[in-house]
Amino acid sequence: TMATVKYNEYVTKLNNDLKGKLPANTALFFEKSENALKMEIGAMPYLLKTDTNLSGGSLDDAIVAYDQYGAPQVSLSFNAGGSRRFADITTASRGKRVAIVLDRVVKSAPSINEPITGGHAVITLGRGLDRQKSMDEAKMISTSLRAGALPATLEQLEERRVGPSLGSDSINKAKMGSYIGAILILIFMAVYYRSMGVIADVCLALNILSVFALLTSLGATLTLPGIAAIALTVGFAVDANVLINERIREEIAKGSTWKQAIQEGYHRAMSAIVDANITTAATAVVLLYFGTGPVRGFAVNLLIGVLTTMFANVFVSKVIVDTLVNKFGVKKLSV
Repeated sequence: TMATVKYNEYVTKLNNDLKGKLPANTALFFEKSENALKMEIGAMPYLLKTDTNLSGGSLDDAIVAYDQYGAPQVSLSFNAGGSRRFADITTASRGKRVAIVLDRVVKSAPSINEPITGGHAVITLGRGLDRQKSMDEAKMISTSLRAGALPATLEQLEERRVGPSLGSDSINKAKMGSYIGAILILIFMAVYYRSMGVIADVCLALNILSVFALLTSLGATLTLPGIAAIALTVGFAVDANVLINERIREEIAKGSTWKQAIQEGYHRAMSAIVDANITTAATAVVLLYFGTGPVRGFAVNLLIGVLTTMFANVFVSKVIVDTLVNKFGVKKLSV
């Protein structure tokens, strides 16, 4: 268009006039409004390095993705050469900005928070934007990046929007698998540990409900990594109950009374349960701090699961048993 021609002419003339005054291997570009018909430049100038040797040809793909809370973001994947070059740039420029330029117009300039060495990166958008503006910006950035990787003009034939992570079909299958696994665990605990197994089932149900309640209060979206973290939560919650019940059995085998077996069983199992949950929580904190996208979502769900497990499967379980024995006079619970 005429506006594009005028803009390119202006940028060329400006950089020629500033030659010798700008640092070596740099050029001045501008962030320009997409709808500007009369303005030749926008209000935001950028002094960019021109010797990065990183172009759109270094990209494999750039797509709109979603974080743990359903907010739009841009997911990038680089080819082998681009991955190495991008790792060098982000390592040397931590805390600075990397500009996305198409047709000499700065489309976006996200900050480099940390070195990116895996060939995959995520551009997060401002939390202050409403969802539609964030979606529009994510589409614009991903389209600009893909356009820069191709020598031909892109023609959009179809657009599909899928749910977070791998789509609703994969999430539904993961949910079904989790439901079946949880039901089998509940049946096993009730059959193998009898009365104490039923108490464990009640605490396990409370544990899962607590996880969903906390996720709902945080406004989080259930993604495939989140489901995996919840399934893992069920696993180590059951492990805690197995430890308690086996310790109680050992005390009974030694000839202890039922009340003594309960007290000693919980006391002996407590150190192992606490140690296991602390190490799991530490792992979740590391993933939450260093991870991005789905990894952070997994870490959030896992950390919530650790907290609810300690509450439901240790504290609530002991309260239920003590209430049955001391208040209702239950002489013995089968285990």
